[in-house]
Amino acid sequence: MLLAKGKPGADSSAGVTSQIAGKSLIQLASELYGEAPIFWGRYFTSITQPGNVEYRHLKENRPLRDKGIRVAPIARQTRRVQGTRADGAADAIRNAADYIATFRADYLASQGKTFFVFLDVEGAPSLAEEYYAGWANTLADYSSAITNGSVKLVPCIYATQADNPTWTALAAAVASGVTCGGAWIARWRLRGCHALEDWDQKVVNPSVPLPCPVLIWQYADDCHGRGGFDCSQTNPGLDLDADLLSHLVLPPPSPAPDSVRRRLPT
Repeated sequence: MLLAKGKPGADSSAGVTSQIAGKSLIQLASELYGEAPIFWGRYFTSITQPGNVEYRHLKENRPLRDKGIRVAPIARQTRRVQGTRADGAADAIRNAADYIATFRADYLASQGKTFFVFLDVEGAPSLAEEYYAGWANTLADYSSAITNGSVKLVPCIYATQADNPTWTALAAAVASGVTCGGAWIARWRLRGCHALEDWDQKVVNPSVPLPCPVLIWQYADDCHGRGGFDCSQTNPGLDLDADLLSHLVLPPPSPAPDSVRRRLPT
């Protein structure tokens, strides 16, 4: 079924201030879409995770805020998602601590009550039901505990459209009472830089019936190469603000002090 196009989004393993041919990734994405993306996906693993793949609030908060771009946090432990319930719980604690420390509980609470976090599943390995159960339950419970109930992180999933084992595991977990706030589906009909595609549910939706709504479609990858960004759009059938944007944080005008980040448990 063809629907109208959604709104543009992007994600990258490089920081949004990275430059290609003298232009930042935000500039390049805005030129491609004719407007700034409404969200940008970046990785959150742990407070102590090294490397530039992780979201760097000191550099990225301000340029994203200035353009009104919200952060779609991606929990990145792709090689562990076929693990045990205990593995999922341990990873969720690190993910939640990182996200809360980055944006501060008081700031998040001023913006809303619940915020999405997308578990990164790349299909090699596929998701295990027990891992998702441990991750999802702990993400919600731990985030609420360390913010005294002011903020709760809602588990969501990012995975490829054809990864049936992952979607089957997710459906089984949800059937047992585990939460899934929504899916970000990767199906690359195109490679490189392309403007928005018409939304087609036959193309986007997996063959396994999903237990949560499809929020985002990543329709093209490697715009400007591996150091660039992937192209996504929101589901045009959403109530965009209520169903998605209100659950993605607009970064604060200034980064969290390092002392605040160090005080949070991991």
